[in-house]
Amino acid sequence: SPPLSRPLLSVPRMKETSGWQQVFSSPRLDWVIERVALNAKVLGGALGDHDKMVAVASGNEIILWALQADGNGNEIGVFHLGVPVEALFFVGNQLIATSHTGKIGVWNAVTKHWQIQEVVPINSYDAAGTFLLLGCNNGSIYYVDVQKFPLRMKDNDLLVTELYRDPTEDAVTALSVYLT
Repeated sequence: SPPLSRPLLSVPRMKETSGWQQVFSSPRLDWVIERVALNAKVLGGALGDHDKMVAVASGNEIILWALQADGNGNEIGVFHLGVPVEALFFVGNQLIATSHTGKIGVWNAVTKHWQIQEVVPINSYDAAGTFLLLGCNNGSIYYVDVQKFPLRMKDNDLLVTELYRDPTEDAVTALSVYLT
């Protein structure tokens, strides 16, 4: 039987004058890609002000690349959340990974630092500006200002602040936030 092909990530872009062009192609991966996140413009990123970032996840593993204008990509790193990644997205130039178990991971493009924090189990999330909001099963809505990447002084953990708690502790199953 023929060998199973190993997946790779291919990132195209559309140019009006020449049509679709491949911007980046990852090396072959040993696992199936379950989540993809793309950030088209990262100011103050790992490779200067003009780079783009792409991340893929499978299980608890995340691979992050910085893409250059010439089509090359540099692997920033492989990160392990420790639990299955169920959402992978960018808020500004920060990469966010969440799991319903209550773990969040935040990668900061400026400091190149990956921070993992545990909160109560997460049911929903939304981003507004630089704020990441988490709706949890205990009726709380937590937020993190990922642009400031705040860390607690006593233990260097990510500062996750409770914004609201439902008095009846009903789970927050959906969030939609709009900031003016």
